[in-house]
Amino acid sequence: MRVNKKYGQGIVEIALALPIFLLMIMGVFDFGRALHCWTNLNFQCIQAARAGSVRKNQLIAPNLFLSTTHAPKSEIVDVFWQFKSPIMDKKDFNIAIDPVNNAPEINGVGLNRREVEVKATYDLTLITPFMYALVGGENKEGAVTLSAFAVERKE
Repeated sequence: MRVNKKYGQGIVEIALALPIFLLMIMGVFDFGRALHCWTNLNFQCIQAARAGSVRKNQLIAPNLFLSTTHAPKSEIVDVFWQFKSPIMDKKDFNIAIDPVNNAPEINGVGLNRREVEVKATYDLTLITPFMYALVGGENKEGAVTLSAFAVERKE
């Protein structure tokens, strides 16, 4: 009579498979966070550009684009931050253009231009180890830079 003695085989198999499984789970979690942050950043830019493109008074000539006919930059920045996701930390936004006012890059406001442009970038810190090495580019170590851009025609 033969006895099958494979004590510990299951433990060894789990020890080999568990790290790969955990990396896959963390990767899926990071992908979900990145997708959420990217779509929210796009939404913030779209809403801010929309706030800057709406005419304050419809009775003023439609071809006139002055600083008084549309919202000022401060209102557009307020709209941008109003739609920030709770999981996105304000310090991770790359505010290189206007760090004093903590504002994204906004063009076409207060000028005689037909369009309002809003640009913003965000550094998402990943939880999956070595994932930033796979993404590559000019990202910070352990983070991925997400960017968004929106253009709206003035009314």
